[in-house]
Amino acid sequence: MLNHNQSYDAFIGELRKKIPKNPVLVNMLTTILCLEKEAIYRRLRQDVPFSFYEIVIISKKFGISLDNIVGIATESSIPLQLRTPDFINPQEVDYSLLNAYTNFLKTLRGCKTTEAAMITNTIPYELFSAYPYLVQYNIFDWQAHCCKEHPKPFHELSFPDRIVNEFQRLSAETKYIPACFVFDKYIFRRLVNTIHYFSSIRLIEKASILKIKNDLLQMIDYIEDMAVNGVFRETACRVNLYISDMDITTNYAYIVADNYKLSFFRAFLLTSATSVDEHFFEKVKNRVQSFIRTSTLITITNEKQRILYFEKQRKIVNEL
Repeated sequence: MLNHNQSYDAFIGELRKKIPKNPVLVNMLTTILCLEKEAIYRRLRQDVPFSFYEIVIISKKFGISLDNIVGIATESSIPLQLRTPDFINPQEVDYSLLNAYTNFLKTLRGCKTTEAAMITNTIPYELFSAYPYLVQYNIFDWQAHCCKEHPKPFHELSFPDRIVNEFQRLSAETKYIPACFVFDKYIFRRLVNTIHYFSSIRLIEKASILKIKNDLLQMIDYIEDMAVNGVFRETACRVNLYISDMDITTNYAYIVADNYKLSFFRAFLLTSATSVDEHFFEKVKNRVQSFIRTSTLITITNEKQRILYFEKQRKIVNEL
């Protein structure tokens, strides 16, 4: 177990791993702790220590495991952080969660070793977040599965422009990170079947379905362009798309950068449980890489297979 000074140094180290750029870290801590910038700088220089209360607040906001820092976590305990914003009636704290992750991704732009990869059986927010009606549909789907009350029909929900804009900012920032996507081969079929189900129980009307369908077709055009050229068109950042030959039952992802090793698994449709544990990171990375090895790459190569794949997905979406 670490002594007090070692624990405090470890806390500061974890904080700087989370946000390595000092101005960004200072601005975030100023907002979180409601302190002046100079007071934050004194704490980061360790002229004045963070109080225990401040450490708890910061750890909660940044997903820092105090158990790990003081050395009482066992090998078998893997700390996970799951944040669940309210997407239907978002408050300022909910917006701050989305904004914090977007700002975190922004800090990775200058990292030369940054790389992200995921295996997924649902369309990831990195791709659907650029399309307003797909954002709205995913929020609707989230409330249908995650709220206690009987779900409200799609047309009765209010989707604040700010929450849609936050998702679009998030989507734009992900395009600066070299990425690898492994899609379950039934990813669009599952989505269309779910929309048909919601329609059958009168939770979504035809007019709304047509708007969602239009965004889906635009997104497929974007993904096909991405696969043809091997880059995100907005940033020219490298991207690869694979189609899995095996069913993907759980969605995993990881991001690795200069000082970061983060792993994720998708929970509650729009949120992910996050871990900074290196042992867990290696397990997730191995899981993702094993799917990559057994999947079909359709980026740049496999032109005929790529054309047939996207033609099939458009036919599926056109069933709506």
